[in-house]
Amino acid sequence: MGTRAKKLSLKELYQAIYEKGQASKPELAQDFGVSLTAVSDYVNQLESLGFVESKAKGTSTGGRKPLLYQVTPGFRYIVGVDMRVTHFYVFLSDVTGNLLHTELIHVNKDYYTYVTALAQNIQYILARFGLDKKKEQVIAVGICISGVTDFEHKVVDLSNELGWLDRPLALDLEKALGIPVFVENDARVYARNEINMEETNNVVTVLYLSRGVGLALVIGDRVLQGYNNRAGDSQFFGRDIDKIYHVIRTCGLFQEINDLPYIKLGAQPQHIFDLNQKFMRHVEENPDIKDAVEVFSTEVARMMIAMANVVNPKRILLTGNVFDYF
Repeated sequence: MGTRAKKLSLKELYQAIYEKGQASKPELAQDFGVSLTAVSDYVNQLESLGFVESKAKGTSTGGRKPLLYQVTPGFRYIVGVDMRVTHFYVFLSDVTGNLLHTELIHVNKDYYTYVTALAQNIQYILARFGLDKKKEQVIAVGICISGVTDFEHKVVDLSNELGWLDRPLALDLEKALGIPVFVENDARVYARNEINMEETNNVVTVLYLSRGVGLALVIGDRVLQGYNNRAGDSQFFGRDIDKIYHVIRTCGLFQEINDLPYIKLGAQPQHIFDLNQKFMRHVEENPDIKDAVEVFSTEVARMMIAMANVVNPKRILLTGNVFDYF
């Protein structure tokens, strides 16, 4: 009995190949429950358009070895931006995650100054790689920011870190660049990395710690957004948690640490060790700061326990730049 014909979009097929890394036509036909003929037609279309390519052969089950298809690395590109108070990072990668370029730019946090600097530096990087004339090859610009974001409407509702309120950041950048732009808060960006397309019952909670605290929830293949697109912008700790915010905003050492650029994992080990030692001495020598850190750690632990009891996630991810230095 033949496989019943079923509707299948090129987008679904492309996403499946992307998630798998490599896949053969028979494998895709089985996954989608469609005929091999139908899958072959769709894969051939993607290949002719340049979206996928075949570079290897799979294991034979009796006949010829099937071709393995993968996403074409240099066919489309993505720009990523990580925004901080005094600086931002720009990343250029292909769709397979191959990092082609990174840049650190210092900037004033005034909104219009910041947007202008973002647009100019992104345009500079695109021109450097010849993509300023081929903007259709750039899928989108993705922005990560601490604060309350409205992903659907591309607005930063509130960023205490930058002092912004109701700023149409992604919309303004789209006008300047002519490329789709999306803005999302830190916690949900990290949560998106926890999506597993092959694990339908996937439930993960992400707790992101920086100058503020964010919570995100992954259910299945989606990050919970909430009815107003703001799920994950959590500010529901107890009153004592304000102590750590006061310390972070007023302590000179905390300011020094928070203003440091990201350091690549494994790089500058002595510098990281010295920074940790300096921080631990500072905490021990200042009882008020030690108390604030202990209260903060206790509240974080309570939240993680509460999430485990209420949501029963398969994983809890604790992340954020605070723990780069603790």
